[in-house]
Amino acid sequence: MAPKVCVPADFGRHHIGAPSHGNLTFNLGEGVKIRANSIILSLNSPVIDELTTNLHQTSLEADDFSSEAVDCFIEAAYTGEVEALKRENFRDVNKMGAVFKVSWLSARCKEYFESHLSEINNGSSYSDVAFVVEESIYVMTALKNKEFYNLVVKKVSSFDYLARDAFIFDYLSELPKSNFRQIDFCLAIANIDVQILVELLSEHLEQEDCVCFDEMSRYLFKNLDMCLCYENAPGTHKKLLEVLGNLENIEKDDYILVLEKLEKTTVQNKSVQLGVTTSGTSTSTQCDMCDLKTFTLASFSQYLVPASLDDVIDMLAATEIVDNLYQFIDGIWLRLCQCRKDTVNISVIQKIVGIKRVKGWKPINYDYLDRLLVPQNALNCSDFKYHLKSIGGLVIKNTAISWGSTNQLYGGDFVEDIYKSDKDFLFKINNPTLSGVRFVLSITSMKNENPDTFSIKWTVFSKTNVNYPSNLKLHFALERWNGSSWTLFPISWSGKPTCDQTKRHWAWGYFYSKSYPDRLIKLMKGKEKLSFSESKAYICHEYRYRFVAFVV
Repeated sequence: MAPKVCVPADFGRHHIGAPSHGNLTFNLGEGVKIRANSIILSLNSPVIDELTTNLHQTSLEADDFSSEAVDCFIEAAYTGEVEALKRENFRDVNKMGAVFKVSWLSARCKEYFESHLSEINNGSSYSDVAFVVEESIYVMTALKNKEFYNLVVKKVSSFDYLARDAFIFDYLSELPKSNFRQIDFCLAIANIDVQILVELLSEHLEQEDCVCFDEMSRYLFKNLDMCLCYENAPGTHKKLLEVLGNLENIEKDDYILVLEKLEKTTVQNKSVQLGVTTSGTSTSTQCDMCDLKTFTLASFSQYLVPASLDDVIDMLAATEIVDNLYQFIDGIWLRLCQCRKDTVNISVIQKIVGIKRVKGWKPINYDYLDRLLVPQNALNCSDFKYHLKSIGGLVIKNTAISWGSTNQLYGGDFVEDIYKSDKDFLFKINNPTLSGVRFVLSITSMKNENPDTFSIKWTVFSKTNVNYPSNLKLHFALERWNGSSWTLFPISWSGKPTCDQTKRHWAWGYFYSKSYPDRLIKLMKGKEKLSFSESKAYICHEYRYRFVAFVV
């Protein structure tokens, strides 16, 4: 038994690698050998003490660990510090601390992990979040310790739904290559918002080479609460059933599984469909459908004619179409995007402040302005955002007055889904006082290439015992996730498909200005002549889009 010495302790960094001290060999893979002093290691590890003192071992098999991790482990034992601990060797060093029962080293690894976890937030990169997730899953499975895992589930669950759902889509982007634990983690952080995983499963099964359930998609489907999905997002539920119906080689056991899920959903949600409980009383109420005023981009061309930005501001202030600050700001923003020679200074912002005061408009949400797209080289748009933020009374920070749709559309599907098929977007409410309220944005697709047939409406569903403002007004926009951040595209002046004079090309929203700055203005003036099939070419297939609503 090694003498009792208080560790961690500094036994001298200069002793590391000394040939006369190295009487214990770590045998790594590919013939790599690392030597260390058995007494120093025994003072830190009761396991190594037992192996060397009582079992007389002079070498340890360590091919499960990297050489960097073993070096870090030895350095920690010699110096009492873990200066070499980093992401790349954390897993093995933490495992060595657990395997060899170096309690103080395990505690330091925990501190290192928790420090990383504390820095994770909504704006963190995918790799930063994935690191803590993967390490927590590994510790739970390999070391049988759920402490890290529970901490990470709690942390990621606290993200706003946009960041959380974006992580889920990235994390399970290659579903067949995922594992059970990764799917379990996503189920845990999604919690009651199962529709995001249902949507992910649908997109996976829709792939051309997918003709049946693979092991991971079967596991995900088996563990999804389809009843909850039906209640939260009936359109997403319906889409998955349609996709399942198109699978060509579904196995008998999978067919039975689908039937069981469908039967359970039908039985439990029959009363929900009817809007009554089993006793026959009403469970929810719906307000009237509200039309979302939509315009074609071409209708905005009148605001490109004046040479002066001041004249445009006067025109926007005078029109009855603009009845809130969001629409007003959107109009100025679109003008600035297309007229880069316009300049924005304090006098312009002060004029906006005066118009807001006279109109009695409420300020806009800080998140709306912060995420507003700034096209490449559009310095006037950057100045516009900066000055709006710097002047008091125009912007308010309040996350309780903004919500985003739980549905997501990939860029490659966006045009098809918005142009050619009716679609409902359910909004998750981030306000405890409105926990029984649901907003739905309903899009009626364009028929027969006629933009007049296109419409967007929104409505509110609520439980009968939940009160919400009867005069509620919402402003909608489109958000795009590019893999690291959200960008907002206003749709005040582009919420309806725009066509060129030949009706050969249709555009929705503000997709074309980034790659082809001159095409949007040509389209607005009826001079663009591209085919409808080309519309997808200017939307990045890997980007994801969703709608967001702000209380006016």
